[in-house]
Amino acid sequence: MINPRAYVRIATPVVLVGAGLAAFDFFSASSAVAKRGLIADKPPVYGRFEPGFSRLGIYALVLVAVGGAGAFLLARRERVRPWTLLLGVCGFALAFSAAVAVVNGGTHAYTDPFERKRPADYQQDVHLVRELGVRGFIREHPGIVPEFTAVHSKTHPPGPVVFFSFLQSLFPKNLVARAVVIAALGCLVAIPTWFLTRTFGGERAATVAAALIAVAPAPVIFAFTSMDSVFMTMLATVAALLVWAIHRPERSWLALGGGVAAAAAAFFTYAVGFVAGFAVIYAFLALPRGRALKTIALAGLGAAGMLIALRATLGFDAFASYRASFRALPDDNARNYWYWLFGNIAVWLTFAGVSIAGLSSWEFVRRMPRYLIALYIPLMVANLTRIFPAETERVGMFAYPFIAAAAGIALVRWEDETGGRRPGALAILVVVAALQTILLEALYYNFW
Repeated sequence: MINPRAYVRIATPVVLVGAGLAAFDFFSASSAVAKRGLIADKPPVYGRFEPGFSRLGIYALVLVAVGGAGAFLLARRERVRPWTLLLGVCGFALAFSAAVAVVNGGTHAYTDPFERKRPADYQQDVHLVRELGVRGFIREHPGIVPEFTAVHSKTHPPGPVVFFSFLQSLFPKNLVARAVVIAALGCLVAIPTWFLTRTFGGERAATVAAALIAVAPAPVIFAFTSMDSVFMTMLATVAALLVWAIHRPERSWLALGGGVAAAAAAFFTYAVGFVAGFAVIYAFLALPRGRALKTIALAGLGAAGMLIALRATLGFDAFASYRASFRALPDDNARNYWYWLFGNIAVWLTFAGVSIAGLSSWEFVRRMPRYLIALYIPLMVANLTRIFPAETERVGMFAYPFIAAAAGIALVRWEDETGGRRPGALAILVVVAALQTILLEALYYNFW
């Protein structure tokens, strides 16, 4: 029988981190400094404070119980078939996201990104793709950035608007179907999360990480409201390929493939630069210098080849588009730099959920794993600038799979130290994270 002190040991970082975040968020909500230059009224959360819980929320609560029971059964098994596990986890994540989106009774949450005029999103600029054609739009993108209606269209490469145009062609009259496609792509993040975690810490840790990210606040809440959930899956996949290449440096094709994937992701989001930065740092931390340089060079070769191919076939000039988007960045100087230096971290961890935030912090403090060091360096460099003052619960979603991996590894290491599998622990962590997700959605309208 396990000593109760062992449970106290693993619960302590979750409770401490949760209490610290709750205190920071509570006092920030009434701070005039924190609100400066922000359209949200309860910082650090970038959403409107509109508390509400309808009868539809019962479905989400039922799924919390189902998720907890499923996590318990998963954690009892010595081994689970990976693809059976991942299909089940991704399917559950999509169902839970759909239920959470309407906890306040507003079914418009599914289609809001397609219908909303203010603040406008990618859909409002799809007409330019129709007018210029796909290749014409991509080729002219750097020059027409000022013509875009939506801020996100201006600050991203041409890929998202083209994608929205494709969805419109696929489902011309069915907005819900378009929304489900976007949400499903976001919920697939459990797959690269599993592969990342297995590389870092083994299969059981991967199972834990996939279960935790499937109920984490940001991936669930933004599944139907933000393309950042799609970028999260995309960038986590790139990261998984690059990490695999670093752990198998003798397989040159893996590094080339990782570079190709990174360049393809650059068609959709410039945040791929953070993943590239992570990979470079991690390669030097994990490999001898010579092998690290070879792996990085091969990845760079793959990326360059893909960018050349995109330029030749679609007219995509990644560097010209980036310069145009950078010039279009909104002026956020009104937001207080010193507050957001800490607020960015607090809200990012808040929307990771206390289960992932607490266990990953415990893992970082105890062992300082190389992959977390490699992740945090580029993130903190960005945090020291004014690139992302606020909104980090969205724009930083691509980094959640890494800390989910750390959380899974921390739980499995705790199990090993206490002498065996503890399915109840994972079940509790999943339920706590899922309830926090519902609470955050019930309190806030987390648009785009």
